[in-house]
This record gives sequence, C-alpha cells and structure tokens, in this order.
Amino acid sequence: MRADIVIIGGGIVGSTIAYFLARTGQAGLVKVIEPDPTYEFSATPAANGGIRQLFSLPENILMAQYGLRFFADFETEMAIETGTNAEPAGIGFKRRGYLFISDGGGHAQMEANFGLQESLGVRADRLDANALKNRFPSLNTDDVALAVHSPDDAWINPHAALMGFRNKARALGVDYVKDRVIDWRADGGLARDVVLASGATIAADTFVLAAGAWSAEIGALIGLKLPVEPMCRESHYFVTSSDLEPLPFIKTETHLAFGPEGQGYAGGLPDWHQPPGFVLDPHPSRFEDVVWPALAHRVPALETIKLQRTWTGHYARNTLDLTAIVGRWEGGCENVHMACGYSGHGIMHAPATGLALAELILEGSYRTIDISALGYGRVPAGRPYREQGIV
Repeated sequence: MRADIVIIGGGIVGSTIAYFLARTGQAGLVKVIEPDPTYEFSATPAANGGIRQLFSLPENILMAQYGLRFFADFETEMAIETGTNAEPAGIGFKRRGYLFISDGGGHAQMEANFGLQESLGVRADRLDANALKNRFPSLNTDDVALAVHSPDDAWINPHAALMGFRNKARALGVDYVKDRVIDWRADGGLARDVVLASGATIAADTFVLAAGAWSAEIGALIGLKLPVEPMCRESHYFVTSSDLEPLPFIKTETHLAFGPEGQGYAGGLPDWHQPPGFVLDPHPSRFEDVVWPALAHRVPALETIKLQRTWTGHYARNTLDLTAIVGRWEGGCENVHMACGYSGHGIMHAPATGLALAELILEGSYRTIDISALGYGRVPAGRPYREQGIV
C-alpha cells in the first residue's frame, strides 16, 4: 500500500492532524494507523476534557486560545453532511471557567504568569484570599496566597470530540487502518515505510508520529529517541448532598484538580512521582487516603461525599519538561514529524497542533501560531522548555 501521508496514532491528536490536512484539499491520500478504534485504552476518553488559558509559556497560551475558539464552534463546523441535512457534532461545550490556587508557595510565579496571560489577551481575575472567598464562599482560603480565575475557559466531552474529528476526517477522505505498527524503515536519510502486524506495509512521502504514550516505543523502531512514557492518572466521580455555588474547574499548586461534572464532580490528585507504566486497576485506597482529605480541606462541604466511580487513564508524560514535542525530526529523517508528550494537555492543544502541522507539512513553515519552541531539537540538546507554576 502507499499513501502521501501516514499518521501513526488515531487518538484526538492524530485525528485532528488528519482533519486539518484533509480540509486543505492538498494533502493527497492520508492514512491513519490506529490499532484500537474503540479507544478502550486511549487517554482521551479517560480525560476531564478541560481547555484553559492559564499557562506560563506563550505557545501554550496561544494554542489553548485557538482551541477554545475552535471547540466553541465545533458542533456546526464539524457537522457531517448527510444528503440535504447536516449531522451536528455535539461535544457538550461549557464555559464554566478555571481557577488556579496558590497554596504551595508559588504565588510570585502565579503573579508573573498572570501578567503574561493578560498581555496575550486572556480575560482573568487576580484574587487575594478575601476576594476568592467572596467569589466562591465554599472554598477554604486560610492557606491561599493568591488565585487566578479565568471565566472564559471551558471543558468538553473528550470522547465526543475525538469521534467528531475522526468522523469528519473520514468524511473528507482520510483512510483509517485498523492495525499496529511493528516496524518502521528508513533509507537514504528518509523514512520509507511502516510494517504492520497484519503483514502489510505502507509506504509514504511523509510520516507523523502521534501515538500518545506509545510514541517512544514506536519512534525507537526508526531510531527516534523520545523522552515520553505512560503516566497513570486516577480520576474519580463523586457526588455530594451539600448545596454549593457553581464552581469552576479548580487546580492547586498541591496538585488537586477537580470540577463539576453532571450532577457531581470529577477529578483527582495525580502522583507525578509515580514510576512509568500502564496501570489498569485503580489503587484501592488512594481516594480515601489522599484525594478525599485534599477535597475536604479545600472545600469543607466535601467532607460528606459519595464516591461513584474511579477509573485510570494515561498521560503521555514528557520526562524532559512536561511540554509537548511538536514538529519535524530535526537531525533525523526530515520527512518524519511528531506530536507527542503533551503531559495532559493534548485535548486542549489538539486543534492548534493540527493546524500547525498541516501548515508545516504542506507549506513548509508555521503560519498561524509559531510553535518552533516546542520542536524536537530541544530533546537531544537537553534543553527543557517547561511550564512554570501549575502544570
């Protein structure tokens, strides 16, 4: 088999890249290789689906802003034409905002980040402890030095967004191949083809690696070294009988992260120091021992909650700097591109990634958002480009 462009990985990042390539009408035949079209083990369906602008790196802010605009219009823009009708692509887009809380000594960094965010057009409020308590009375603010509230930020149904991108890409002519890459071959400084578990091979002019937590394993087949590993993140859904004011999605410097979901709340407290690997079974006592006390400390009314469900998902953790690696394989096969290592930011940055890589592959450079700083070159150079403050 042959294609013009092969994308390895059909999760939300790979499918978004496929969509943006296909919508130009200039990409030729695009094939996406995805071993599990049910996405049972994909990171996307297990995610909270937040899109927020509260970052310290300008590229991450600009990419999130593009994502917010794109997801706000997703339902109509990604609708599938069926005869005389269009099937809308609903993703449950909700602008409920984000709230970052400094409770770990990093208020000076949060202050600096707020200044950058404002300069780039983020609508946000800087809140001291008193102002925070007035705005969200249910919060315990005794140990809070500073908070930043961005009311325009949002969250979506991540699985619906993934399927929306996939369905639209297919409607535009992208071919999804249910198979697994077991070898990747190069010759003369260029990648030539991939070998699939079925025994088939697909040759192409351009390749994109967007396989999430599996990216390092697949990249190694062709000699591409990536500092990307699976990191398990437990999430919990819980309800309370307490009457709370509408809350945004809350993230603290001490790693608590949760927000409204349906009739209850969803979130958790990731352990960023855990060893890498795929973990399918939740820890039997982590919610009771760690997460619940943290929730009750920040929102005392959550002392009385009922846990409904716990599940695991996996970040593609970039061990160099927790920042996405996007762009061409500098110093390697120049026709290989990558989009991986998002460390939990893949959903919100997927639209900007798709646009940027479509521009880079088809036009030779970034035109809309310059994300050169996220390129692969910093990996062999050992030059981290890391978020400062809450990641």
